[in-house]
Amino acid sequence: MIKTAYLVLFNVASCLGWAYVLGQTLQTLYTDKNIAATSAGLWDIIGEPLKIVQTMALMEVIHALVGLVRSPVGSTFMQVSSRLWLVWAINVLCPESRTHWGFVLMVMSWGLVEVPRYAFYALNLLDAVPNWLFFLRYHLFMVLYPSGVTGEVTCMIKSLPLLASGAYSITMPNTHNIAVSLYVIVLIIMVIYIPGLPIMYSHMNVQRKKAYAKKNETKSIKKD
Repeated sequence: MIKTAYLVLFNVASCLGWAYVLGQTLQTLYTDKNIAATSAGLWDIIGEPLKIVQTMALMEVIHALVGLVRSPVGSTFMQVSSRLWLVWAINVLCPESRTHWGFVLMVMSWGLVEVPRYAFYALNLLDAVPNWLFFLRYHLFMVLYPSGVTGEVTCMIKSLPLLASGAYSITMPNTHNIAVSLYVIVLIIMVIYIPGLPIMYSHMNVQRKKAYAKKNETKSIKKD
């Protein structure tokens, strides 16, 4: 009972947080009428709530680790860590990464995925998922994963000029005899994205098939 109440509360809070971020993004886009104007000032409006609601997703990894939910730890960690990387290492540190259309596309794609996803999780715990929400949960990713990745990669590309200048890099010689370049790390992560998207896409397709199989099985049992 306590476990269910906690998970419902967490998912409702996350859903509302993403709904706010998405709503502010859409309102700003509608007000400015063009994506260039929206991207220029959007971070000032949604920056803080975006950081909060995206960082909250760390709890999903913990939920999977301790067995509160049956989500696979690996894929959950991959998705959450990539989002945190974009927000904290790219958008926060590199202003250029958040003042163009790719940032707007990324945030809208995330929001359009996350609002129905968290709503689905909350209602699923109460065994009250409507058919339309079930459909959105297992079909939106087909469009929004590629659009989200396009926005994410664009944000990273836009951060490269600043990072190439040596910003946020540790050079030799130094006390610890280590050299770290955020520029190189970004390039490596962009390469990892090449196999990463098909892996996540395949995972979601498997989850969709399992969900529909389970739903059809439940319907069959009820009819019997």
